[in-house]
Amino acid sequence: MKNLIRKSVATCTLLSILALLPISCGIVCTDSCGCGPQFEVKDFNILSFETLSLTKPGQRVNPTTPLPYDQIFKAFRILDVQTLSSLNENVTGSIPGVAYACSPVTPKSAQQMTGIQLLNSKEVSLGDGTVLKVGQDITDFFEVNYFFAEQTLPFTSFFKQPLTVYREDLFKLGWKSNPKKEVILEFSIRIFMTGGKEFNLNNEVLSIRE
Repeated sequence: MKNLIRKSVATCTLLSILALLPISCGIVCTDSCGCGPQFEVKDFNILSFETLSLTKPGQRVNPTTPLPYDQIFKAFRILDVQTLSSLNENVTGSIPGVAYACSPVTPKSAQQMTGIQLLNSKEVSLGDGTVLKVGQDITDFFEVNYFFAEQTLPFTSFFKQPLTVYREDLFKLGWKSNPKKEVILEFSIRIFMTGGKEFNLNNEVLSIRE
């Protein structure tokens, strides 16, 4: 009788331990990430960007309305993308196109951003007498950063290495120094990506003043 009781207790204890183990598809879970839901993650190719004229707090404004040069930015973000097929993804030791619950699951661009160039489209004069000619590279008059970063940075600092781009990223371009007068800038933006890919945003306007 005592042996039967001991066997019953041992059996119940074993079943209790097994019930606490994570089980997936009929096998014991040994993945360090756990065996929760799996999410399909598909990166993308960028098809186009769009621009916005935004104040420092993020309010959208008419680009022809002159505002203090340090309070207005030409912002840009991804507009259209093409999702990559999971058949093209091949990660060693994992199922293509699938990430476990504890893995990063944010889709990203297949190409990285490597630089930006700004080209002047209309001749204008600054308050100090500087004349910006048509076709002139005016990149050095601007700085760049993510929109919600407090400060802008020189392009060389921002693009120390190719930049991974995510769907929700919002970037800003800001005029560096006091123009000493009201100036309406007209220019184009060239965005360079790895693999020789390039995007051209033409007829951009930024209106600034002291």
